Amino acid sequence: MSLRMFSAAMAMVFILLVMSGVSTADEFHYNNLLIGDRATGMGGAYTGVSDDPSGLYYNPAGIVYTTGRNLSASVNAYYNTSKEYKNVIGGNGWTRNATSLLPNFFGIVQPLGKLKFGFSYAVPDSIKEDQDQTFGGNIPTTLGSPAIRYTINFNNEDSTYLIGPSIAGELTSSLSAGLTLYMYHRSNQTILNQLIVLQDGRFEWSNQYIEKVERGYKPILGVMWTPAEKLSIGVSLAKILVYSSSVMSQSIIKDANAATPNDFTIVDVGSSTRKKYPYELRLGAGYFPSSSLLVSADAAYYTKVTDAVNGDRVSVMNIALGTEYFLNKSWAVRGGLYTDMANTPKLDPALTNQDEKIDLYGMSLSISNFSRNTSITLGGSLTMGTGKAQILSGSKDIQNVDQAGWMMFLSSSYSY
Repeated sequence: MSLRMFSAAMAMVFILLVMSGVSTADEFHYNNLLIGDRATGMGGAYTGVSDDPSGLYYNPAGIVYTTGRNLSASVNAYYNTSKEYKNVIGGNGWTRNATSLLPNFFGIVQPLGKLKFGFSYAVPDSIKEDQDQTFGGNIPTTLGSPAIRYTINFNNEDSTYLIGPSIAGELTSSLSAGLTLYMYHRSNQTILNQLIVLQDGRFEWSNQYIEKVERGYKPILGVMWTPAEKLSIGVSLAKILVYSSSVMSQSIIKDANAATPNDFTIVDVGSSTRKKYPYELRLGAGYFPSSSLLVSADAAYYTKVTDAVNGDRVSVMNIALGTEYFLNKSWAVRGGLYTDMANTPKLDPALTNQDEKIDLYGMSLSISNFSRNTSITLGGSLTMGTGKAQILSGSKDIQNVDQAGWMMFLSSSYSY
């Protein structure tokens, strides 16, 4: 694809993205950041356990089984992700890196009579993505002169926040139910700057800016059943409901063949289209072979979403397996395996402007030290995967993509 076609296509796709709700974050996966220290160490296989503050996020019914009169936990995480798009322009690849350092969970549980109340804050998705690349040489174009320089600067910051109360109680001696009601807030800012310098002295330049704010609710209804002394089974149902969405954007384009050097095209666009989200159904089990060993498994199913404006999403099933082993009263280790499958359709070589599809696989590991009333946990996770993308708008070219990421977290909890 020529740089001329690419530059014009990028300007057009920017406008289309604004009108369609801007899929600029990693909206193509539902398992971007694991939540909670114990749950993260077990790969997110926690719906059938959920007996500490992170259960407020996975299955609020599990907090019925927390011990102590007050229990709180906080998690601080640092993560890094890299995507490499192969053979994009003139044989050159594109690389985009994302990093973030943030407190991604805080929760507290307090008994009151026969009920347990909780309050939590979670960040299930946060991205600070950058691309700063310059390509030189003799790059063919359709502008009457080859390009001697092509520069792209891309910055995308997108975060989702959940905060709200929870309540849970026993229905019978082996059955409990709980409800979390999160307030949902997402903020996004994207800047894309491109410059093409031609050998004859002309240049083409474009700059695009997007700002988006989305607000809503995320209720989570959970049930926990303990059919046997060493077995627990949990189910939860959740859905994000957006009640407010606003998008503001501006695009400035300077064409290489403009009549005058100061001939710029400026486009301002606004939209209030609300994005649709899937139902999220989790089923998990926890098995305690002994007092020092726990084995757990989770299946999280996300329903198909039909949304002509913001893009359709296919149904997804993510699986997680986890384990916890107490070496003694003071030390415990945890490990987990999990999937993070893409919610986008398989790319069709006959179509253009398709969302990328990258299926990811991860593993996690953590170690905790316990004292009488406190615990400290250090852990991390690795994810990797490959897939396909159409990073160039208007082109039927499909690029191979490699993605890899890692996260480290430090958490503390307190109970009495």
